[in-house]
Formats: sequence, structure tokens, C-alpha cells
Amino acid sequence: MAFFDDMTNALETYPVANVTLEIIEVDFPGGALNARDEGTFRVRINNNGPLELTDVALKISGQNGATVANNGAASAFVSEFVTQTNPVQQVPTVSGHNGSVITTGSPMKFKAPNGEQASKTLIKVTLEGWNANLNHILNGHSDPLPVAPKGTFAAVVEPR
Repeated sequence: MAFFDDMTNALETYPVANVTLEIIEVDFPGGALNARDEGTFRVRINNNGPLELTDVALKISGQNGATVANNGAASAFVSEFVTQTNPVQQVPTVSGHNGSVITTGSPMKFKAPNGEQASKTLIKVTLEGWNANLNHILNGHSDPLPVAPKGTFAAVVEPR
């Protein structure tokens, strides 16, 4: 059972050791962010480990008085939302070993707080849910080996 316990532990800690999230393509009007200004952003998911991530869901949270909104013109600003509730933003697959995916569809939105905030952090993104498969491990590492198993045929050849 030690193998399965080790594998379970490796899966539970996989995101901490192998996944990074970046808020990118941040855009807002003017050269400085003012109270109640609205802006847009995307998220990049980087997977540095050997598993292939599937069905990735992100939790997008406004911080220090900021609010966030799903992509879409009618989306209301809220304190947080999960991307998996919007099929346009689901991330179906992030390849292993330096796979990187940027959220698709229209950018997500944020609204600056009404005034000064306690911290400069306005948006936080966390990994809400994910699945994985072994495709990259099983298929990506099945190249020919110099000492690979081989079959041979041997027989005595008689002169005629």
C-alpha cells in the first residue's frame, strides 16, 4: 500500500509543487488606476510537472474592496466567482512539462475599490479544482530505447 499512499500524497501536493498562476494582460483606462475604474485581465496556467491537467477551474477573487466579473457584457461584479460555471472559460487541458494555457474568451473584468485599500492586491486567482491523467507520462516517454527488448530468429543454414 505504500505506493498508493505515496501516489495519493504526490497528487494532493502536485499543484503546490508544479502549477503556477499568473494574472496577465491587465488593462485599464489611463495611466493610473483610479477609484471605481474598470479593467480587464486574463489568467495563465503553467504546468511544470509530468501530469496532464484536465477540467481546470479557477477561483477569481476581488481583494481589498475590488470586485471581479466573469467575461461577458452582462456579468455583474461580485466578490468572487469560479470559472467552471462559464463554459467559455473552462480550461480543458494543460499539458505536462512546461505546458501553459491562457484563459479564453473575452477577458475577465475587475473594478477598483471606492477608495484607498489596505493592500495593493486587487485580484487573487487560486486553483479551485482539477483532474489529471497520465497521458504525458505514458505516451510522452515511450520513445525507442537503445537497450529496448528485441526479438531475433536463429537457425542453422544448410548448404545445398
